[in-house]
Amino acid sequence: MPAATGTDYLEIEPLKLKAEHFPLPCSLQKRVMARYAGTASFGAAELFMQADELLGYLRKVDYDKYSPLEGILAQTEAIGDPALPGREQGAILSWLGAALKDWENHLCIEEPLAGELRRLKPLLAISAVTDPGFLTPGAHPLHKLLDTIQQNAIGWQPRLGRLGETHQEQVRKAVDAALAGFGTRGQKLAAINTEMAANIARARERTSRMTQRLIEAEQGRIRVAQSKRQAALMINAALDAFPAPESIGRVLKGPWYDSAQLVLLKFGENSAEWESMSRTTSDLLASLQDPVDDEGNARRQQIFEQVSRLPEELRRWLLSLQHDGGAVDEVLELVEHLHARILRQQSLELQRIAPLALPGSEAGKRPRNHSLDQIHEGQWIIMDTTNSPALRAFLVMRMEEDQQLLFANQAGIKVLQHSFAEFARLMANRTVTLLDGDECFSRSLARSAGLETEDDLDELTGVAAEKARIREEQRRQAELEQARRARERAEQERMEQERLRQEQEQLEKQRREEEEAERLRREQEQAEQARRARLQKERQQLIKEKAQALQLQEQWVEISRRYREQADLERTRAGTGQAREAGQTDAMNLNLPMGTWLGFRDGDEATLARLAVYDRERDHYIFVDCEGKKIQQLGGRELLIRITRGVVDILEARSGFRDEVARIQTQANS
Repeated sequence: MPAATGTDYLEIEPLKLKAEHFPLPCSLQKRVMARYAGTASFGAAELFMQADELLGYLRKVDYDKYSPLEGILAQTEAIGDPALPGREQGAILSWLGAALKDWENHLCIEEPLAGELRRLKPLLAISAVTDPGFLTPGAHPLHKLLDTIQQNAIGWQPRLGRLGETHQEQVRKAVDAALAGFGTRGQKLAAINTEMAANIARARERTSRMTQRLIEAEQGRIRVAQSKRQAALMINAALDAFPAPESIGRVLKGPWYDSAQLVLLKFGENSAEWESMSRTTSDLLASLQDPVDDEGNARRQQIFEQVSRLPEELRRWLLSLQHDGGAVDEVLELVEHLHARILRQQSLELQRIAPLALPGSEAGKRPRNHSLDQIHEGQWIIMDTTNSPALRAFLVMRMEEDQQLLFANQAGIKVLQHSFAEFARLMANRTVTLLDGDECFSRSLARSAGLETEDDLDELTGVAAEKARIREEQRRQAELEQARRARERAEQERMEQERLRQEQEQLEKQRREEEEAERLRREQEQAEQARRARLQKERQQLIKEKAQALQLQEQWVEISRRYREQADLERTRAGTGQAREAGQTDAMNLNLPMGTWLGFRDGDEATLARLAVYDRERDHYIFVDCEGKKIQQLGGRELLIRITRGVVDILEARSGFRDEVARIQTQANS
């Protein structure tokens, strides 16, 4: 049987002592004396009860009416005995009385089993004043016996039948044996505890097997429900995407739906088999759609491919009909018939098929109830019922997806199953109460001595000071760590600011470079535009000069013709014997005598040259310097152009030539 792990939902204190804290590591003798020695009734030293007398009184106490000390005082008062328990004995008995009262208040065990445990009260009182080990909760054999029985009996009820009767008989025998073996109680109680622990272990093992079967059965049910839902979702998605003939709808919602569940159960939702079956479902419905006009040939080719492939896939996945070959053939014949109609371009009667109902579709929509977060597997509850005794059960399984809680009794048999919402409602109206499986007699002893929390235990054992030192060290370390992190954050912020500054500088530098590049680009564009304008102007000037030169050339030709005619006339008049005058006449087409000095300008500089040779056939003029070295050779046309431009000055010539040149320039400009 699983151990109970929860606490009462009205009193949740995570630092309370639990069953695993027992036995305590030390005696409570000092705490008991400090807490109870000042409140108990004690006798004077000469009136102390003898040990045998005290034990006799303890055996006669009516524990149903009195605490141990109250019972002794009632007896001594009735007979007039002035003797009283000693100071230490009185304090211990007062402590035991408070512990028994606390134990009764927390004893969540049904009768008659609780009555069997109460029979041990006289033995508890006698052991408390005779055995120093009793002052260490959880260490004494009686403590162990009561704790073991109580923690196992939290789920016991008479309604458990044979199992309940067996456990009740085991408890009765253990109590009888403990009472009977009072004289040798140490050895006897140890043997009783061993036997009782073995019996409980066997019972828990049996319960564990039963609950495991219950869990497996419930998990199987959940898997089936999930497979139904997942299969319905897959088929509904395909039906939503495609209309289908009514006959195909019946197949999909019948054997195909059943087969989809089997595939999910066998292979799982993430398997390649499930993916293949889902694809086959969509392909089947897609193959039954009417073709669009512009996809006729392609559509028929697709149908041909699917006709050869789909039957094999359909046969593979119809697992629900695998033992009924005739039913499988009927499905395949139906699909082949519909495909044949599609290939003959006959329209099918397609319609929207109603979707499958989704099982358990509302469970996942319900909001989470946080009041049940404290309910864990193994938690024992007691539920009040109207027509029968209260029911005890423990939580076997939390089904988060379905929001269901499954409970079993101590025999491992399912007795309750509630939704989260319904169980929360039962808790709210106090129909269901959570039982504290950590309650035990040792815990009542510790609680009655003021030891209720882990901090109390740490203080008792001296661990509290060590824990305080550790906490202080942790606090100091936390402060150092916090300071270190603050420095790291400051350094990171500084580095981030530095990075941002560098980024800003880089961006600013990049911006300046881009502006400079843009300025240079504009200057280059402007320079290029100026260059192009200058070239355009030079081309226009060149065209103009060429036109002027052409005009001058034409005029030159006319002047040359006139001078040649004049020269020929003069030669005719002068006679052929005058060679020198003829040579001069030949060299004077520009009316430029041989030996004429000219000034050639190059910027601010000028070079003097004299006409030395005139080649009439090539119309070339050769000029030399004062030493007779050749420095220029120009054609007549080029020389005339330079003269008209003012680049060449005639320094010495006949006046008629200058007049002729001026006349030619005047004609060129007009």
